[in-house]
This record gives sequence, C-alpha cells and structure tokens, in this order.
Amino acid sequence: SFESTRRGVEEFLLKFSAPTSLSPVAKPLENFHTVISVEHGSETEQQVKDLLSERGWHGKYTVVTDHNNEYIDAMAASDIGVAYDGQIVGMAAACHLPMMILLDMRMHHQWYHD
Repeated sequence: SFESTRRGVEEFLLKFSAPTSLSPVAKPLENFHTVISVEHGSETEQQVKDLLSERGWHGKYTVVTDHNNEYIDAMAASDIGVAYDGQIVGMAAACHLPMMILLDMRMHHQWYHD
C-alpha cells in the first residue's frame, strides 16, 4: 500500500541520512531524492498525486511517468531502485540499476522464488 511504502522510505531515509543516522559519514537528507514512477494519465497517477498532497513525503521527491520515457531518464540518474514488479523491473535491469523488488507473496512462495 501507499502508506506502508511511504513509511518504509521514510525509515530508510532516517536511517541513512544525517543527522539521524548513526554513521559518522552519513550524507544530509538534502542529498537524497525519491523518484516515484507511475503510468501517464492513469488512475494511479492521480491517486499518488492526491496522496502525496494529503500525507506528504519525507525529503525531496519527483513523480515521473512513462510519457517521453521520463522513468528511464530517472533510473539512469539513480543509485538504487525499489519496484513493485511489472515492466519497470526489466527496464531497471537494462539500465544496470541495483533494485529491491517488493513482492506480495506468502512466505513459502518467496522461499521457492528466491
């Protein structure tokens, strides 16, 4: 869900950015930028924009779409990605972007697919 993803990214940013990180070499939060990719003109695009305006986001963010391949430009400029399956996983592999894939599987399915 949007809320669990938002909380997970916030936890990641708090853990790895200064001043909340325990690392003495952590970069400030201003150095982190979240890119959110959605399908252009879809219902999801509007829902994500509405949720972002209602609930906000920790740190800087940009919403990109598949219009004019904005999402590929964003991946090419990224250091790491998080995807919830779909075509974006293949595109990330083509860009050699290290990825974390979010899966909605039961534990025994995950074990057989790892």
